[in-house]
Amino acid sequence: MNDAPPIAIRTVGLTKRYANGRQEKIALRDVTLSVPTAGFWVVSGPSGSGKTTLLGLLAGMIAPTAGEVHLNGRLITHLRDHHRALVRRNEVGMVFQEFALVTGLTVAENLFLPLVPTGGPPAATRAKAAALLERFGVTALAQTRVERLSAGERQRVGIIRALLGEPPILLLDEPTASLDSTNVERLVDLLASLRAEGRTLLATTHDQRLVNDPRVDGRLRLVDGALAG
Repeated sequence: MNDAPPIAIRTVGLTKRYANGRQEKIALRDVTLSVPTAGFWVVSGPSGSGKTTLLGLLAGMIAPTAGEVHLNGRLITHLRDHHRALVRRNEVGMVFQEFALVTGLTVAENLFLPLVPTGGPPAATRAKAAALLERFGVTALAQTRVERLSAGERQRVGIIRALLGEPPILLLDEPTASLDSTNVERLVDLLASLRAEGRTLLATTHDQRLVNDPRVDGRLRLVDGALAG
């Protein structure tokens, strides 16, 4: 009997090339990996090793030159742009390194900004946001403009926004890059609690504090676009 958990994230021969003038840059080469459901994995590597490109491919934000991406058993590589957008909206939460928050707007306005074209957030979404703000300890900051937040507070807001759609997969780009050790500990506590609820987390990092944290389930390393042995 096989008791292994199902695979939430799987790539096969994933490759991404970019034109660089007359030359070609290989950002990612032949990456094959599997992350189990409810796993908390990190991908480390120096700047320029392909970590952010990998997240963009997993989230369906960019298309690979070759290879496949499977999310929860579904091949997303050859989906049309519209269907990839639905995958990003319903299945993947993305937390960007620079948080991608809009200055001049409050925390609440940033959370609901993606819903403006659809008429704004329904009551259920507002209630969900209120619950997440409380859980992450930033309820008092809901009407604060984001440029007045600390790095740790901005990070938590970015995660809350990614979680509003209740995605089963959360991707984080360098989540501890701007944080001191106390805030790293708090963040990993939050991420481990999300994993305990059944979410799958994959974070890129060059931060050894995160790589070496005992709450991390699996570790991969990228060097020059390829997985190191």
